[in-house]
Amino acid sequence: MEGPVRIALIGAGEFVRKAHAPSLLELGDAVQIAAVYSRTRASAQTVADSLPYPVEIYTEIDALLADGSVEAVDIVLPAPLLPATVLKALALGKHVVSEKPIASSVAEGQALISNSRTCADRVWMVAENWRFEEAFQVAAEAIRAGRIGKPLFCDFSLQVPVMPDSPYLQTAWRRSEAFPSGFLLDGGVHHVAGLRTLLGEIESVCALTAAHRVDLPPADTMSVALRFASGVVGTYLITYAAGSTLGDDAVHIGGTEGSLRVSRGELVLQRGDDCERREFNTFISVREELAAFTAAVRDGAAHRNSPQEALQDLAVVEAMLKSARSGTVQKVERQY
Repeated sequence: MEGPVRIALIGAGEFVRKAHAPSLLELGDAVQIAAVYSRTRASAQTVADSLPYPVEIYTEIDALLADGSVEAVDIVLPAPLLPATVLKALALGKHVVSEKPIASSVAEGQALISNSRTCADRVWMVAENWRFEEAFQVAAEAIRAGRIGKPLFCDFSLQVPVMPDSPYLQTAWRRSEAFPSGFLLDGGVHHVAGLRTLLGEIESVCALTAAHRVDLPPADTMSVALRFASGVVGTYLITYAAGSTLGDDAVHIGGTEGSLRVSRGELVLQRGDDCERREFNTFISVREELAAFTAAVRDGAAHRNSPQEALQDLAVVEAMLKSARSGTVQKVERQY
């Protein structure tokens, strides 16, 4: 098929409005937003009104998926609703990009991938914009090139305040029994994707969790010891309960010949007395992953965000949570 990829937005929430819809528009002639779905017409209309051209509005997913003019769908729904919607869209011949996490559990994700194999002629990408953060890609290349020698350790400490007025706290599904791991899983897959981009596979984990706020179940803080398949050891600390972002939210990696610090906006690399610093645009990673999706749909181009990669991210976080519950070191099983 020639021309722009005709894509429908399934979902009209906060992240669609501030990231997905604007990013698709930035792709110019490569994409045409054809339709918007939401359970309520008012919500879908809000997104439609932000677009520079008219689009169809749907309040029934089945009706949208029956629209033969829609070639692909961008599914940005609550995690518990993703698997069934992904399968239905693939089965009806649509190419799919679906938000992370791939599923609420590894078992559910495995079943989803297994059931999708009959639709292998369709593109299915699981959106993980951290794999498209330029700073992480440049840092990973520096590590592979030996710029810091052999990596020895890493440290990743984040404070991500989820205050009562946060729009993400208002999304009840992150605190529901249908998504029992809460923010630790929803945000954790991002952080794991970043760590895996930099240092490869995480082999085992040992974790502790704490619950400081009743509105962030089941826990809001986690500290994890990591062992990578390469032999690198490290730590990952995340809290959603803190009242500030005072930490630098960067990954620190030390090697035999130097070290680096990388965040989504900056890379600092030091060898002896020499120090290099680069800054990066932190607002383009969603656009870049959606560009990769459209290239895969139109040209068959390879991309970084396979369902298998997303499942491995999920497997790491699930092992962390299991370690915290059991008080034991957990091996991370390879999913592909």
